Amino acid sequence: MPQKKRLKQIEKQQSVKEKEKKQEKTRVEKTLGSVDLPDLSNDELMDQLGRMRAITPTAVAIQFNIKVGMAKRLLEELRRNKVVNLVSKSHNLSVYSLSQS
Repeated sequence: MPQKKRLKQIEKQQSVKEKEKKQEKTRVEKTLGSVDLPDLSNDELMDQLGRMRAITPTAVAIQFNIKVGMAKRLLEELRRNKVVNLVSKSHNLSVYSLSQS
């Protein structure tokens, strides 16, 4: 006849199962966080940027409902395509303006 499990063994099994669930949740969250950049040639994007007095990553993130890191990558890509110019940059803030074209 099998021996009964002690309380300590049962607790150990439960904690292992909880850790596995947490790891599974973090894996799912990381894959959900990957989002593509908005379309750079979109007229709505350019129209919204033209209305902004100072184009900052935070303002772009709020305007388009994306993460600030995503907004930084978007603005950097626009700068490489010479759509916006970098006006000022410090260690925690970048300010852009729309290029005169």
